[in-house]
Amino acid sequence: MRANGPIPSILKIFLFSFLASFFVLAASLFIQWFVYDDWLHQTGPLRIVGTSIATIVTFVFVLRWQYAVREKQRDMVRRLEMISRMNDRIRNALQAIECVTYVSQPEATEPVRQAVDQIDGVLREVLADAGRFPAALQSKAIEVSLSKRKRGSA
Repeated sequence: MRANGPIPSILKIFLFSFLASFFVLAASLFIQWFVYDDWLHQTGPLRIVGTSIATIVTFVFVLRWQYAVREKQRDMVRRLEMISRMNDRIRNALQAIECVTYVSQPEATEPVRQAVDQIDGVLREVLADAGRFPAALQSKAIEVSLSKRKRGSA
């Protein structure tokens, strides 16, 4: 399962674990048959205990591994959602500061706008570092920035 894809469901995790353990079972039985029957020409019962243990260990290992990957992905999604909420709140507060400054002291608007643009740039860098940030949120941020600049030049 890919680390960058959607978060796998519990059913997919169990299915993947089962398929991996089934592959180990089939490969182990085939190798036993090939070695004992074909190379050594000793027919007899297959050694099923070791194969069963290998199958169970593989199932448990892959299951725990996939659960860890799932939790890591869920944690990343939670962090990105938190960054998104913080980004919106900061941008809203900056927009309010810019508007109040424009209304109360029009001559102080330019330094405030420069500070807002600097904070906006830092937020964009943080969002770019987050990597997998939703494109809709980035386009929304660009629209807000453009509308601010249009207001300032009008």
